[in-house]
Amino acid sequence: MKKINSIFLLVLIGLLFYACRQKLPVVSEVKDKDLTMQVKALKNASGDGASLDYAVRLLPGKALEATLDGKTKTALCYGMDSCFYLLAGGQKVYSAIVQPIANGVSGSFEYMLSFVVDDLKGGKWSLVYQDRYLNHKKYTLSLTEE
Repeated sequence: MKKINSIFLLVLIGLLFYACRQKLPVVSEVKDKDLTMQVKALKNASGDGASLDYAVRLLPGKALEATLDGKTKTALCYGMDSCFYLLAGGQKVYSAIVQPIANGVSGSFEYMLSFVVDDLKGGKWSLVYQDRYLNHKKYTLSLTEE
């Protein structure tokens, strides 16, 4: 019985070290007192490299969250199609897909963005969120091709 417990413990420790070794996705963030925007690059599921995909989370500050009404929440879910774009060489490239993600967390809004790679020139660009519903500010995060 001791030998089985020892082997089980060694396997658990090995799994722990293996799990800690895994490369976690990097979350980039830009924020001010009103809003936090978090961005994480997603792997292209098709593997063809034809698109750049990102997960974006918007977290309004407490003052903005208190002012959210039903109309604004609906707009933040379904009216975001032209709020996100990549700025590459002075050219705006709007997302081909802006999919709201129902995360069940009150006061946060998540989206999956997909951009067509053919529209991008070079490997450096910025993801821009131009707010239309909360504070009408522009949030910019520099990104590079992975």
